[in-house]
Amino acid sequence: MRNRTYIAVLMALWLLSTAAVRSTWRLELGEDLRVGNGFRQIGRLLAAALWQQSEVFRDTGRWWLVLPLLRVTTFLDPTFAAAYDFAGWHLAYNLRAEEKDPKLRVQWVKSGLKVYEEGLKSNPDDFALLFGMGWTAYDKLGDPYTAAYYLEKAMNAPGKFTKDIDWVVHIAAHAYERMPNFRMALALWKEAAVAAPNNPVARGATNTISERYVLAEALAANGYFAEATQIPENLMRRPELKFAPLPRHQLADIFRRRGDLESAISIMEQMTQWHAMEERARWKAERWREELERRRLRRRD
Repeated sequence: MRNRTYIAVLMALWLLSTAAVRSTWRLELGEDLRVGNGFRQIGRLLAAALWQQSEVFRDTGRWWLVLPLLRVTTFLDPTFAAAYDFAGWHLAYNLRAEEKDPKLRVQWVKSGLKVYEEGLKSNPDDFALLFGMGWTAYDKLGDPYTAAYYLEKAMNAPGKFTKDIDWVVHIAAHAYERMPNFRMALALWKEAAVAAPNNPVARGATNTISERYVLAEALAANGYFAEATQIPENLMRRPELKFAPLPRHQLADIFRRRGDLESAISIMEQMTQWHAMEERARWKAERWREELERRRLRRRD
């Protein structure tokens, strides 16, 4: 009850300050600026109070009450990056998890990404927003291109959290693998291996990509599609790699490069059946189906 009274008082003050600002159009510039600054300060106070209440709703499981408070919070204070981060994550993870319809689940994720985009307009260098945008695009939407773009920007953002291992670089490398762009993935894994020489993940990924995928990518880029397809196909015949995602991502990309979208889509659709969490394959299948339909429409015209 005390929290609600506190918020109500701040809201009343904010409304009064809004009226004051609107009635001061004829004031001298200096005085008008002082009123405007006071208005912003009250808005920020109210935003902080609403933020605290949204955390209470979150911790008590009242998830559907969280979002309205967060949206008002970011309206009152567009520089409140943590509120944008919380709102984007809340939409893309919590509310998505509550949704049963697969198509609507995707829409919740897209809504979360839009919140991140909105937050970055006022806070373009905020690490948490850049990382949240990149990670959500990779993990829940399955879009490796958007993911890599924002994760690359997050690598150089102020306030980046790093301990012994730079996980931002690791996730960006995984995004490039799923495009696939093994040349860029290899560059990031090498960077990670130098930064953390005792970490076996980066060192192992560097060796694996160099041995298995670089040659096929180079062959496909130069139009040697028959030779390129043999490499991932041979990898997939190995029992331990029968269900491995990377050879299939590469094989599908080779088919796409040579114009065989039907085969590329088939490979990605099969992956979605084997790997329930492989959002990257699902995202590609949907994009390529749309591209295939556009081709068919052009042929009809």
